[in-house]
Amino acid sequence: MNFDIVEIAEFSGDKAKIYSIILEGDDDTLLNQFFDENQQYEEELEEIAARLLTMGNYTGCRIQFFKEHEGAPGDGIVALWYKRMRLYCLRFDNTCIFIGSGGYKPTDISAYQENPLLNVKAQQMRAIAASINKAIIEKDLKVLEDGTLEKSDFLNLEI
Repeated sequence: MNFDIVEIAEFSGDKAKIYSIILEGDDDTLLNQFFDENQQYEEELEEIAARLLTMGNYTGCRIQFFKEHEGAPGDGIVALWYKRMRLYCLRFDNTCIFIGSGGYKPTDISAYQENPLLNVKAQQMRAIAASINKAIIEKDLKVLEDGTLEKSDFLNLEI
């Protein structure tokens, strides 16, 4: 399945660029789907949105904002979290993150793999990250110093 990377202007700023993914055949980004699917957790969503805004405009994507090691070693998958809410991302550095989806982590589990919905969201982000990382290695996608992206004309991202 192919996908596009889109900048989320609402959160991007001078300190970091915030991107999300639109899967082929979808009308909306994974980030917007995350907010739609988790509306009942209003406080958590407001805090996550505030953190994204802060990263884009004031602090950059500092590692301390994220829970690390949410994927395979070295793949860059992290979770932006507040209380029990998890939002899976690929953190490139302080200037750029690619946001997937996520959800609520129930109190009775210790790892996302124990919850089918969270596991699907995390695995989806791992596949997206593998494709983005491959494109960066092959120089079809470049992340510039300010977090903006430079894509080759024949870039075809697929999971």
